[in-house]
Amino acid sequence: MTAAAVLAVVFIAAACSGTTPSTSPSSTAPSSTAPSKSAPSSTATGQSGPGITPTEIKVGVIATRTGVGAGDFVTFIPGMQAYFDMINKEGGINGRKLVLADNLDDGGDPTTFSQLTHTLIEQDGDFAAFISTFWFTPNLFAETGTPTYGYNVSGNWAGPDNLFAAGGSIQDYHALAAPVSYLMKRSHATSVALISYGPGIPGSYPACTTTDTDLAKAGITVSYADFDATLGGSFTSAVQQIQQHHSDFLMSCMEGSDDITLARALQQYGVSIHQLWLNGYDQDLLDQYPSLMQGVYVDANGFVPFGAAAAFPGAYPGLQQYLSVMKTYEPAHVNDQLSMQGWQSAALLAAGIRAAGSDLTQKNVIAQTNRITDFTAGGITAVVNWSLAHTTQAYPICPSFVRVDKTSFVPVVSHGHQVFICFGRNVDVADPVPVAAPPGTPGG
Repeated sequence: MTAAAVLAVVFIAAACSGTTPSTSPSSTAPSSTAPSKSAPSSTATGQSGPGITPTEIKVGVIATRTGVGAGDFVTFIPGMQAYFDMINKEGGINGRKLVLADNLDDGGDPTTFSQLTHTLIEQDGDFAAFISTFWFTPNLFAETGTPTYGYNVSGNWAGPDNLFAAGGSIQDYHALAAPVSYLMKRSHATSVALISYGPGIPGSYPACTTTDTDLAKAGITVSYADFDATLGGSFTSAVQQIQQHHSDFLMSCMEGSDDITLARALQQYGVSIHQLWLNGYDQDLLDQYPSLMQGVYVDANGFVPFGAAAAFPGAYPGLQQYLSVMKTYEPAHVNDQLSMQGWQSAALLAAGIRAAGSDLTQKNVIAQTNRITDFTAGGITAVVNWSLAHTTQAYPICPSFVRVDKTSFVPVVSHGHQVFICFGRNVDVADPVPVAAPPGTPGG
């Protein structure tokens, strides 16, 4: 994963102000009759462990489904569930269906999350865990060797070999400079302005400050930088500075609603500038503010953009399958990037189970998954090498972007119909030239 999404910044800011709810839904309360992980089920030789029956593999999810920030985390679940539905309709994996046995809600509260980790692992004994919350802490998951999958927004998935964040378990912000420089060159821009929230907002501040340092080191003009923008604030002063410094490219590390506020101020002051948003790939947002988003580049976070299926018929069968399955089982979330992360996480669990074969244990599923070097979730993501992805940024890096054209997000291509733009480890950031995508990359 080259950079953390900033989708949770509203939630984080509210939590830091002390307004985060601390309720624990009654539906997640411990049950005195729940199976203990210390006494796993056993189905056959080599097939024993928590959550396994002759017909099912039971997993659990902990997500922020209610409370402040729920909108930034809950739609991970539909993508995961749709993948399970697809697999189960085909008879499951080796006769076992994937079952979401626990759907737990931390209510946006870290204490509740901690309590629920014990419920999921020690009390209910699920085979694997899926996580979509800012409050993820790896301790118990790592200690128990539970295969764990999820959304890396908190930046603490790196290290243990059983933690599988969608797209890779590390966050390397140095990987942003080359793509930003490439988009500047594509736009014939010569100076860049950067804007982020302050250091209290994980994902926003380090993404922009690291890019600032790396671009400047490469000799690219950083004409203006604001690394202490106010969440939900006014950007009039920043726009005036951008105008005075004659910046012709703007990188925003803020969330979508503030990008809109910034774009409105740019428009009001008559500032014409190329823009890159790390967030904002949201059709609802575009439908509401088309005039403010025209020409904006938006990070597609390492996925094949949704529009690639229609733009390049037949080139991305994995995306076509995803869209078809989502329309069948979760039609309200077809174009949701977080649902794609849920799908990717479910696909990785399934790949590990298949590879484990008759030796169906948590330990073997983890071991077999970490031997996968070309994972793409069936053709919807850039290649992830899980032999490295717990601790190391693999190269080439292959981000994806879209550009707004009228009412659509149009995939940005490096050549032909290839939507992944890849850069090598030793790329010249001042003049970044894309390299060939790794074997197995969708669209290749």
